[in-house]
Amino acid sequence: MEAVATHSPGLLPLISYSYGTPSSLWLGEEILTSDEGVQQGDPLGPLLFSLTLHLLLSGHGDAFVCGYLDDVGMGDKVSDLVSHVHTLEKEAKTLGLSLNHSKCEVIALAPADSPCLDEAGLRFTVTPLASSKFLGSPLCAAGVEEALTDFCLTLRTLSPRLLRLSSHEAYYLLKTCFATPKLQYLIRTSPVFCSQGQAALSEQIRLILSAILNLRLDDNAWAQASLPVRWGGVGVRDIRSLAASAFLSSLFATSSLVRSLLPSSHSSPPDPLLQVALAEWASLGGSTQPTGAEAARQRAWDEPACVATHSRLLLHADGPSRARLLAVSAPDAGSWLNALPVRNLGLALSSREIRNATGLRLGAPLVRCHTCVCGVEVDALGHHGLSCRRSSGRLRRHAQANDIIARALRAADVQVQLEPPRLLRDNGKRPDGSTLDPWSMGRHLVWDFTCPDTLAPSHLAHSSTSAGSAAARAEQLKRFRYSELIRRDDILFVSMAIEDAIFRRSLPVGLDERRTDA
Repeated sequence: MEAVATHSPGLLPLISYSYGTPSSLWLGEEILTSDEGVQQGDPLGPLLFSLTLHLLLSGHGDAFVCGYLDDVGMGDKVSDLVSHVHTLEKEAKTLGLSLNHSKCEVIALAPADSPCLDEAGLRFTVTPLASSKFLGSPLCAAGVEEALTDFCLTLRTLSPRLLRLSSHEAYYLLKTCFATPKLQYLIRTSPVFCSQGQAALSEQIRLILSAILNLRLDDNAWAQASLPVRWGGVGVRDIRSLAASAFLSSLFATSSLVRSLLPSSHSSPPDPLLQVALAEWASLGGSTQPTGAEAARQRAWDEPACVATHSRLLLHADGPSRARLLAVSAPDAGSWLNALPVRNLGLALSSREIRNATGLRLGAPLVRCHTCVCGVEVDALGHHGLSCRRSSGRLRRHAQANDIIARALRAADVQVQLEPPRLLRDNGKRPDGSTLDPWSMGRHLVWDFTCPDTLAPSHLAHSSTSAGSAAARAEQLKRFRYSELIRRDDILFVSMAIEDAIFRRSLPVGLDERRTDA
């Protein structure tokens, strides 16, 4: 109560109401009186404990003292440290708190200082520096190597379990949970960027991704796959490309906090790992260092490295590969990779679908070289199947896309008709669909859908220089072919083009004139 009144007086009425009188807890037929300390499970419990403990930690002179909830760290010469611990225990007893010696540890204690600790009656566990951790983060290079080795073993144990799931579910879990996300705390708080264990861990993640997707990932495919989705990758990051950026952003984000924690008698020398991290970041393609608030953002450090990797892949790419890299890094081209694989919503891809989609995205081999039924030789990348005139999937894909458009409009309470018979062109061809109700200003919406191939030979000259050019040209061609309908004042014509290699929508003008929910 006194700590709340001192530091957070605005909370005092609530705390008085909650803890002003003892409460009864029932354990079967026995009644326990809760009249001391904070309640287990109380959301305010950690705050109340920290406010109370803060008074005990603020009066230790020039000793290094820091606390995170009920974890406390103290640093000083052993003789002075013993005095600080005794003072802490004495003051804690006045508040009803006691120090559990069996849960306390001394890090990097010299053999000559052991008698001093024993004579003081402090039976703390002595932990070697090599295996020491603070809040789960290793305190020396040997500890970093051990942490990476342990995580690599964990991934090897996890791999066969992931392979029992569908490919889409296993990939999503690897990307969002089990790979780099599990390492974020480690790479932000310790110098993983200069560890020898990075290579083995990177290779392990690469092997698991390859097994999940059933793709052979060479060095270029893995370099692209390890990029963020926004840069044409699949979001399963390579720890070697991310560790330096994570550490630098954490260092700059916490620099003011570190200075406030250090005792006034201790100067704050430059972090010796700063220059090493900056050199590693520069080797990955970093040039201009972020400043101010941007220096505390991990993406600000990571983005130059991603740009450098993407530029290097483009520099060494041939025409089709360049068109593919530009296409898959276009805005929203990888949105499908971030979708939750929920089967009930139709968002889960089959193992073959996720393999083909990611293989096309990464330029990985998909098929054995063979001759198509149309007589064309098909290479291992399988791009011919996207533009072959005799492909059985072209008509089905076109019909499914129009069905999705129609269902979206009907969900917005708009009546539609597919292939309306009364809207014929001069050659007898009909648009794909139209609304029966007026869409905007008394005009009926008429649309026609097409799905050009980014990597088709007829499009490579443009798509290898500009992302989305195949969709843009297809949209212009549709508007030319339906120019008669466009000139009618009772029709609002919309051409819709999606490139199959990038899933990038060429958004039409006019759809936002009435119903944005459609």
